Amino acid sequence: MNQKNAKVFALGHFIFPAVLLALFFAQNQFVLLALAAASLLFTVFLVQRAFMVGDLNQMLRMPTLAAIVFVDMVIVTLVYVLPKWQPGVSPTWLLLFLLPLYASELGIRTTLVISAFAIGDIALLALIRGESFFSLDTVMNVLGIVVMIVIVGRSSDNLVRMAYYDPLTKLPNREMFKDRLTALLTQRSSRNKGQAILFLDLDQFKHVNDTMGHETGDALLKTVAERIRSCIDKDILLARMGGDEFALLVPHVANADQATQVCGSIIESLREAILLGPHEIYTTTSIGIALYPTHGTTPELLMKNAEAAMYIAKQQGRNNYQYYLPPEKTEAQLERFAMEAMLRKALEKDELLVYYQPRIHTKSEQVVCVEALVRWQHPSLGIVPPGEFIPLAEETGLIVQLGEQVLRKACTQVKKWQDEGMRELSVSVNLSPLQFRQQHLPAVIGRILRGAGLRPEYLELEITESAAMQNVGRNILMLRELKEMGVKISIDDFGTGYSSLSYLKKFPIDALKVDRSFISGIHEDPDDAAIVNAIIVLAKTLKLKVTAEGVETEEQYIYLQQHHCDEAQGYLFGKPMPPDMFEQWYRLNTTEKDLVLSPDY
Repeated sequence: MNQKNAKVFALGHFIFPAVLLALFFAQNQFVLLALAAASLLFTVFLVQRAFMVGDLNQMLRMPTLAAIVFVDMVIVTLVYVLPKWQPGVSPTWLLLFLLPLYASELGIRTTLVISAFAIGDIALLALIRGESFFSLDTVMNVLGIVVMIVIVGRSSDNLVRMAYYDPLTKLPNREMFKDRLTALLTQRSSRNKGQAILFLDLDQFKHVNDTMGHETGDALLKTVAERIRSCIDKDILLARMGGDEFALLVPHVANADQATQVCGSIIESLREAILLGPHEIYTTTSIGIALYPTHGTTPELLMKNAEAAMYIAKQQGRNNYQYYLPPEKTEAQLERFAMEAMLRKALEKDELLVYYQPRIHTKSEQVVCVEALVRWQHPSLGIVPPGEFIPLAEETGLIVQLGEQVLRKACTQVKKWQDEGMRELSVSVNLSPLQFRQQHLPAVIGRILRGAGLRPEYLELEITESAAMQNVGRNILMLRELKEMGVKISIDDFGTGYSSLSYLKKFPIDALKVDRSFISGIHEDPDDAAIVNAIIVLAKTLKLKVTAEGVETEEQYIYLQQHHCDEAQGYLFGKPMPPDMFEQWYRLNTTEKDLVLSPDY
């Protein structure tokens, strides 16, 4: 019977050495102190296996369970026979401290074994002391044992049945199947032997439920379970996984032929019609097979792969079995895995670079802000374009770590520039949708600002329009919290998403960034010009700044100036530059009368 909580079993053992220590102080016999120390050492061992190693669940099964019972009973026996107990003092009641642990955690069967040993110990003590076994003390102890078995052990078994057994078929359920598989894979004797996991699903079972009713469906499941159980060996574990799915754990499989034979027996057992009242039902099954260690070395992976193979069997026409076939890794997949590994390494070593692209105020033509853009300089691949690694970072969740590194470097760099004379320079940093969904984002940003010594008003966070419109209520609260910190907020790539004007006015934002796709055609395409004009008017109405991205020609820049766009950014002024190159560009523009365009580097 499965145990429910090995940690409780281990901690409960502390009672026994505590009681022995109390008896030592009462009896003043050093042998009791020694026994208390031995019991305490054993208890510490159990606790260590339960909490640190984590394998006490597996140890509370045969054959290691027998060893644990043996140690406990040896300690109890020594407590009975070694001390010189005073007349009228009987230690037999000490058993009642151990029995509840076994009864509550392991059920009736194990408790019966312990009880048999206990009664034997009581008889041994009576023999040594020359007393009658059939005494009042013995009767009271036996009654206590019976109470433990009947009340505690029985209720424990009932709980185990509910937790680990399917109430319809009385078979083990998914939890017990996984538990047994885990135990089998952790046994040293089993590691060098193959195991087979079979997942089977009844074909067209839903049709039976829908046309004949759920009672007939339940009866069919019970009959199928009985037929499968009757055609397989006793050492094979059969479990119901839920619905019309079953699983088998075939231990000690020497080769695939043994698993194939089991599948053949199951398919053959279901060949004959099943009579359920007035109905004659023919059912078939599709079976998927995963082999240890070929198809996986963990319970989760083996079960998943066996289930995947079962679906392949269904696709192959049902009423057959299929072994798990690992999907072939394409060259692109292998390249992606390699790229992900290299990106993880680059993040761990903080190897990513941050470039800076200037943003120009269209009236003063002064640099008011720089946008921080990440670059990856790989030692052998050279500069990896953002389009190749940013989507990968978003897909794998690495974008959160990457975004924090970029934010930290950008804030530190801009603070350094401010200290060197670029007094009013701000920095804008893009937030990925995944970063923006992080509940602790304001705390992270606050910590980074404090670490860099940068005042919040010099940081602008860019959020894409589509990210802002997901879970609007939650996003408004997030933006308000960021705004209260003093950080500026802008909506990036505006015009490409699906903003609702009713929501837009509720967002506590400072600016809109017009997407580059509209800027490229403003002096040629009337539609692009109309959209840009509309966005500028909308922003002015909402008292927001407007920044145009992707400005590449003087014609575009002049058009934006004429239509009162606040800021412009693009290759016309400067490409994203490393920090030292941006410093040169900035100094050049502070000494020259006119704005210097497009640095050559």
